[in-house]
Amino acid sequence: MQHEAGAADAVVTAANVDLSNCDRELVHMPGLIQPHGVMLVLRPSDLGLLQASANMADLFGIPVPDLLSRGLPALLGDELAAALGAAIRQAGERLDRGPAHLLEVPAAPGRDAFDAMAHRAGDVLILELERRGAADLPMLNPYADLADCTGQLQSAASLQGFLEAAVTQVRAFTGFDRVMAYSFTADGSGAVVAEAIRDGLNPYLGQHFPASDIPAPARRLFALSWLRHLPNVDYTPVPLLPPSDQPVDMSRAILRHVSVMYSSYLKNMRAHATMVMPLMKDSALWGLISCMHHAAPLHVPCRTRTAVELLAHMVSSLMAEQEERDTAAYRGRMGDAIIVLHRQMEDESDHRRGLCRGDVTLLGWLDATGAALVTEGGVMLLGTTPSETEVRGIAAWLDEQDDTGPVFATDGLAEAYPPARSFQQAASGLLAARLMRSRQEFVMWFRPELVQTVSWAGDPRKPVQIDVVDGEARLTPRTSFDLWKEDVRGRSRPWLACEVEAAGSLRQAIAEVVLLRLNEELRKSNTELDSFAYVASHDLKEPLRGIHNFAHFLDESAHEKLNEEERGRIETILRLTRRMDDLTDALLQYSRVGRTEVVLQPVDLDALLRAVLEQLAPRIAEGGVEIRVPRPLPKALGDPVRLTEVLTNLIVNALKFTERPAGERWIEIGWREENGQRLFCIRDNGIGIAPQHLETVFQIFRRLHGRDKFGGGTGAGLTIARRMVERLGGRLWAESDGPGQGTSFLFTLAGTPEGENRP
Repeated sequence: MQHEAGAADAVVTAANVDLSNCDRELVHMPGLIQPHGVMLVLRPSDLGLLQASANMADLFGIPVPDLLSRGLPALLGDELAAALGAAIRQAGERLDRGPAHLLEVPAAPGRDAFDAMAHRAGDVLILELERRGAADLPMLNPYADLADCTGQLQSAASLQGFLEAAVTQVRAFTGFDRVMAYSFTADGSGAVVAEAIRDGLNPYLGQHFPASDIPAPARRLFALSWLRHLPNVDYTPVPLLPPSDQPVDMSRAILRHVSVMYSSYLKNMRAHATMVMPLMKDSALWGLISCMHHAAPLHVPCRTRTAVELLAHMVSSLMAEQEERDTAAYRGRMGDAIIVLHRQMEDESDHRRGLCRGDVTLLGWLDATGAALVTEGGVMLLGTTPSETEVRGIAAWLDEQDDTGPVFATDGLAEAYPPARSFQQAASGLLAARLMRSRQEFVMWFRPELVQTVSWAGDPRKPVQIDVVDGEARLTPRTSFDLWKEDVRGRSRPWLACEVEAAGSLRQAIAEVVLLRLNEELRKSNTELDSFAYVASHDLKEPLRGIHNFAHFLDESAHEKLNEEERGRIETILRLTRRMDDLTDALLQYSRVGRTEVVLQPVDLDALLRAVLEQLAPRIAEGGVEIRVPRPLPKALGDPVRLTEVLTNLIVNALKFTERPAGERWIEIGWREENGQRLFCIRDNGIGIAPQHLETVFQIFRRLHGRDKFGGGTGAGLTIARRMVERLGGRLWAESDGPGQGTSFLFTLAGTPEGENRP
């Protein structure tokens, strides 16, 4: 609500409240009570009286000044006052949680019977004596009916059925003319979702109430107490005496005076008595059970209210359980559907058909009216959706968002994406799961506008009316609760958390199938490439050999007859055929790595390394390279032939790529444990590798330097070494701090031979 500047600092009480400031009314400190009982404010240490309600003389025949000077015995007598003190001491911490029934004050000549209840409020005790009148409901045994009520609630098949059973049971239990289950929405407004009424009353079922009908202070108080009862709306409040500049907090008090705005509101609804119980979920106010009596005032006695309060606890608890059961059942159905969709995707050559055809489709597995699958292969639409062009527009917009995460959900798409206003009838709600980060691929579900028309109990644009009271214009609650309809645009029913979660699970299922297909296609491509490489390299050998031999024969037979330019051309042919022969040898070796079967066996890597170093000893000595092996290499699972080639390739690579003079070069071959895995490393102090080229060096036939620099070569050695390691179940990669800083080649293997001790 709007307030004048500076008004926020004003204290709003029952004396000056109206609808322009009711959100700030101190409804928990009114300094007033309802007249069907008395209130006493006590000092906890000795139960001395600090304040008493002004109706003491009317109900107990003793004026407040006399009572305050004489104490509780003057009100109850010595014996009952002592019993009350003992009951207060016995209640202990129970008094911190709200009013506790302590004892019954019996009727006396000229005086009704009373129920005595007390609770602690800050530094004081509040004692309330509530009158039992002859017009009260019959004093039945309400607890006998609780078991039947609980059974009726537990047998409900859904949350809606549960709420309908709850209002029916509460009405039967209390005798109110009307009992409504009322749920709050995100904007503070509410809707009547279940109702039980006597014949002849206009129903409120399905109607919405604006947030101003139950302002924030009232909602806080409803959440604080399990039951609020107003037996007679048309009453004259009673003040506490003597007045105090530190008002007592009556948040939990049974007799607390209600807001003037609230009582006016109830009168306008033609209610004579009310009782309200909160519906709590996860310690938050989910809604209310609101009871109204239209025929006459209705006082529900303390004994019945205690049972109803217990029922209110059970209703909230069972409601949460029922909602959880509904959610669990829905989540289970969605989970079963994902399994079927996963199977359908696997059965189809194109996984998209598995999502859009079959026993379950994208549209049928959760509560939506339309679905779309957006991939590079096109857009597939099911149900009521925007057009293909509009869906592509949504996908492009989603792709631009940095904070949407893998799953995006909204019940007001047009607010975030204004172009959606043109198709909000079909898609006010959007649930979207991103399939691939690198492409605009999404699966989407749509919901239409929630309803075209919402029914309100009165015009929500006019929650107040202006009345002239004593010559002043004053805001008061509306008097009309006639059905009023309003069009709602751009909103859908919100997506449930379990639906968002299920969309993420389906996204994962789709990704698994797509990844499986891609891996299979990659395997086939690799197999075909291996076959091509083998055939190409094998078949190229013979013509290359012929060209080389012919050129060599020509050079020998006609060398003296050829001029210098012609002899140079023949030498070029010989050099190029030798180069081609090296390349085909490398390609043939690469293809054989993928074609031969791998059988893992225990391998003594230390013995293997000694053999490799012995083979390379002349080259090591020629380069003046120091070989460092800090400790013996362990045994590993692998293939001795392939591991010999891997070690040879990596050590030869380290021997070649250095610019240091002989005597300053070194190569270290070692290993270590890291994250439960053995890591082998060939490290050198050679030329190093720039960070951007750490993967480039593993590309076949790719050299970072001139063809003849650092001893030449085909550029296939590291590629073959990596593929061999991968065939053995491990990984091979390079690390370097940059040019001139040396390089480390690290690799892992599949595992450790059984029985091999780990350090």
